[in-house]
Amino acid sequence: MFKVKMKDSKMVRGIFDAVSSIISETILKIDPAVGLTMTAMDMSHICLVSLVLHKDDLDEFQADEVYELGINLEDLVKIIKRSGASDEITFSHDASAKKLIIEMKPAEAKKARKFTMSLIDYEGEEIDINALNEMEFDNLCSLNLSYLDEAIKDAEIFADVLQIQAMPNLVFSTAGNIGDMEYVLEKEELITSDLKSESVGVFSIAFLKNVLKVSTITNTINLELRTDAPLKLNFQILNSSHILYFLAPRVEDDDDDSIYED
Repeated sequence: MFKVKMKDSKMVRGIFDAVSSIISETILKIDPAVGLTMTAMDMSHICLVSLVLHKDDLDEFQADEVYELGINLEDLVKIIKRSGASDEITFSHDASAKKLIIEMKPAEAKKARKFTMSLIDYEGEEIDINALNEMEFDNLCSLNLSYLDEAIKDAEIFADVLQIQAMPNLVFSTAGNIGDMEYVLEKEELITSDLKSESVGVFSIAFLKNVLKVSTITNTINLELRTDAPLKLNFQILNSSHILYFLAPRVEDDDDDSIYED
């Protein structure tokens, strides 16, 4: 059996809402050595998302072995959104019925609401997240998430993509039929910066807007960029946990049609 409890229902809602904005089905892994994890790609293979909720950040964590549960995240989020502001949320497992159990109750209350959700047969592709994390990037920086939000809102006036360029500064830009925009952040405006060489990539605004749903639970983004490589977006949450995204760049083929690079 396993039991996972988090007392901050807003944090739980924010975490799963952010992840479900990219992927709809995944394997929820409960690991006694780590905590709760999930990793999957969206249906179009443009964006990968990986969540690690470390056991040290959980208010209660019990697991006697590794569990892997097929989860429909859209259904899970519908249930979690029924939680109240003062609710504690507990996840457990009914192995015989193949169901995930979600219980919600305020800390001092006697009454509790219990939901059971059927598990799904999920056969997603094997993803080596450790190998992806070992990728080397030319430029690393952390910044206030509001800057990226502003850049996206400015850019979508003109196009459906945002270009990100590093060195010497961090520059967001785009161009379209009616005009163009450029948003320059100098190193002094970044929280941290390690910009070593010129790098550039063009990324889908639609996916970036979905990634920004994480703003309900954090206001800082760690960004890593290299030309012809996925954009790495890392959000540190709680003390030892994170939500990580790898977003494929868009490239132009010989017929000037937009495609994505794996």
